[in-house]
Amino acid sequence: MGIRLAILAALSALLIAGGCTSSDETPEGPSPQMTVSVEARPQAVPADGVSRIVLFAEVRRGESAAADSTEVILLNTLGTLQQGIIYTRGGIALDTLTSDTVAGNGWIIAYSQGARDSVDVFFTADE
Repeated sequence: MGIRLAILAALSALLIAGGCTSSDETPEGPSPQMTVSVEARPQAVPADGVSRIVLFAEVRRGESAAADSTEVILLNTLGTLQQGIIYTRGGIALDTLTSDTVAGNGWIIAYSQGARDSVDVFFTADE
């Protein structure tokens, strides 16, 4: 019984002295905020049903790239996304948007872990 009390006393002393932290605490404080930014290259293409726009989504946690395989959900108002749900590598995730056959202005929304961003895209009429 004396050994158990000695072990409990030692563990208590470590906890009180700050020698142990729970798994959801960090020495720096709360986790940095997640941010998402999305970019379309090019931003405008002909409304021919075959032209493509490459979508770049960057996900960051504070100053650092998000962990690999962080899920990014893309939503679109015009055109067709190749995947729609993509995953990061080095904080970047890529998808392709194929143009609609009707000219118009639309947007892409990127969403990941509570953060979101959007970008305008344009499908232009052939002249």
